[in-house]
Amino acid sequence: MLLWNTFQQGDREAFARIYNLYIEELLSYGYRVTSNRQLIKDSIQDLFLHLWVHRENLSETDSVKFYLFRSLRNRIVRNMEKHPEVSIQQQESVLENVIGDFPFEHYLMKFESDQEQISRLRRGIEQLSKRQQEVIAFRYQHNFSLEEIADLMQLNNQSVRNLLHRAISQLRSYFELAGWIMLLLPII
Repeated sequence: MLLWNTFQQGDREAFARIYNLYIEELLSYGYRVTSNRQLIKDSIQDLFLHLWVHRENLSETDSVKFYLFRSLRNRIVRNMEKHPEVSIQQQESVLENVIGDFPFEHYLMKFESDQEQISRLRRGIEQLSKRQQEVIAFRYQHNFSLEEIADLMQLNNQSVRNLLHRAISQLRSYFELAGWIMLLLPII
């Protein structure tokens, strides 16, 4: 990638452009890992400082976004291990961050009002494990490939496929169950 190569050669404008292109997504992703805003900001600052200082020794990449996400995740996890008082983000906060651009939301809007649809989606996502929520966000919100997700989550490809399949199956069954309950409510 030309921008990455230019940055590696010491071009400050390329570095600033990379920062500006990805900072919002990195912040958003950081909130999926932890609710500690200061830890996220410090980790991002550390990441970009590390990138600049070690730019000449960094490996080539086909996807700057993937490289940054993986690096940020590793840095946050490392910082959380150094500071065990920082807890993993609570389920409620994870849900608020994942819901943003979730593709299912668009399909459900045809059948329900926006508020009811978001509530149902939240309830469905609450039923998923943290790992399932993470794989859904990587796949459908950030459009990462299964191979990239496997690398980010430090899992093998088949485990990612299984997690994704189980998450989608659970959401599907949740929505079917919720649909039946909604149909029966007037009777009850």
